[in-house]
Amino acid sequence: MYVTHDGINNNKSNIDLSVLQSEITESSILDIPVLAHILTEDEDFGEHEMEYDEIEKKITYIEKPIGLVSSKNHNYHYEEVDGRTYAVVDGYIWNVYSQDAIDIINRDENIKLSVELVIDESIYDKKTKILDIKKFRYTGITLLGKKYGTGMVNAHAELERFSETDEFSDKIEELNTFLMRFSQNSEQEPGDEKSNLESYTLSKEEDKVVLKKKQEIAALFKLTVNQLYSELSRAMSKHTYIDKNWYGESVERTCFWLNDYDESFVYYVDVKDNYMDKKAPYSLDGDNVNVDLDNCSRIKYSPIDWEDGMSDEDSETSATREMMSSLETEALSKLEEIKVEKETMTTEFTEKITEKDESIIELGKTIAEMELKFTTSEQLLVEKDEAISSLTSEIAKYKEEEDIEKVDSLFVEYSALITEDEKRELTEKRATFSTFNDFEKEVKLFLYDRIVKKAKEHKMNFISMGLPIDNEAPDDKKTQSLWERLGNN
Repeated sequence: MYVTHDGINNNKSNIDLSVLQSEITESSILDIPVLAHILTEDEDFGEHEMEYDEIEKKITYIEKPIGLVSSKNHNYHYEEVDGRTYAVVDGYIWNVYSQDAIDIINRDENIKLSVELVIDESIYDKKTKILDIKKFRYTGITLLGKKYGTGMVNAHAELERFSETDEFSDKIEELNTFLMRFSQNSEQEPGDEKSNLESYTLSKEEDKVVLKKKQEIAALFKLTVNQLYSELSRAMSKHTYIDKNWYGESVERTCFWLNDYDESFVYYVDVKDNYMDKKAPYSLDGDNVNVDLDNCSRIKYSPIDWEDGMSDEDSETSATREMMSSLETEALSKLEEIKVEKETMTTEFTEKITEKDESIIELGKTIAEMELKFTTSEQLLVEKDEAISSLTSEIAKYKEEEDIEKVDSLFVEYSALITEDEKRELTEKRATFSTFNDFEKEVKLFLYDRIVKKAKEHKMNFISMGLPIDNEAPDDKKTQSLWERLGNN
C-alpha cells in the first residue's frame, strides 16, 4: 500500500522527508486497521463515512475494520515514484470476515486509499495557504471507491497474490489424504513388517492400506488387492460437497472415508452425517465397481480378544493397525495444535481491534465536545447580531422621528409662505434627499422662487426691500423678519 509521500499533497499540506522517516511516524503504522465501507448499489468501496446523532451527541463510524498492518510482517519501506518518496507497507485482509471486500480487491486489484492521520505539530503559511506538517502519526488506512479522490497523490493499494501450493497447504492436503485413506507396500516377505513401518512416509502417491483377508477376496473377483481398493475408493470419492477450510476458502471435500471392505460390503465414515460409521453393499459388473449407498446402514465395531499364533497375514494386519493408530494420534495432535494457534491469533487480533475501536470512540467524544463549544459560540454570535440589529432599528427610528420634527419645524417657520398641499408635496420628496440640510435647501429655493415672483407682481425694488418708506412712521413691523414682511405683502 502506497500510503504517504513527501512534498505537497492534494490536500494542500506538506510533509518533509525527515518527518516521513521519523521514528514516531514509522512506528505508528504498526497494527493500525485497514478500513472500508462497501456501497452495495455501486458494488465498490465508499470513503470516510460516519453518522452524527445530534440528540445523543454521538458519532457512529460506518466504515469497519477489514484487516490490519501487521507488526510482524509489514515490509515497511520507501520507493521513489515520479519524483516523490512514498512510504509503502503491506496490509492483510481477513478473508473469513471480509469476503465482500476481498471480492472487490480481487476484481480491481488496484484500489485507491486514504490514510488517516493525527497531526501533533504543524505550521500554516497564510501566504501560500500550505499546512506544513511537522509531526504526525498514522491511525488507519481507508480503502476508497473508484469515484473518490485521494488526499495523497496516487495513494493506492496493489493486490499481491501468493501461490496456493505453499508448504502449509501441502501439509494440510497430505493430512486430509491420510485421514481418508491409508496404504501399504505391496507384497512383502515375512519378518519385513518392522522395516516397512519404519520407512513409511505420508505421500499422495502411496498405495492404499487394505485390512482383513484381501488376497482371498481379490482372487474371487479377479482383481488384485490394491486394484479392488482403488476402484472402491474411486467410486466413493465421486460423492463430494462444498465446505469452508480454516481460512474461509471454499473447498471441495469428499463425503465418505473408506475404512475397509470384505466380499459383500464396504465400511466407511459418512462425513456429512456427523462422521457416522456405516456400511453399504457393493457388486462388480465385470471389473467395474458399483456401491449401493442408497441401502447403507449404520454399524458399530465390537472389540475382541487378542489371539496368539496369528498367520503372517494377520500379523501384517496387526502391525498395520498399530501404525495407523499411531499416525492417526499424531495427526489429531497436530490438528489440535493448529486449532489452538489459530484461536490464539484470532484472540490477539480481536484485542487489538478493540483497542483501536476504543481510541476511535474517544476521538469521537472529543470531536463532539468541540462541536458543542462551536455551537455555543455560534449562538452567542447570533444573539449579538440580534442585539446590534435591534439597536440599529432603534437608532433609525429615532433619526426618522427627529427628521419629522425638523421638517415640521421648517414648515412652521415658513407657514405664511406655503400651503398645506405644498407641504404634503414637499414632504413626499423628503425621501429623495440623503440629508435634512439638502431638503431644507430645496424648500428655501422653492420659497425664494415664490418671493421673487410676488416681488415682481408688486413691482418691488430689491435694493430697498425691507427698508421703511420716508413718510412711513416706524411701527412694530421693524421687529418682523424679512420672510414675514414679504408674506404680509
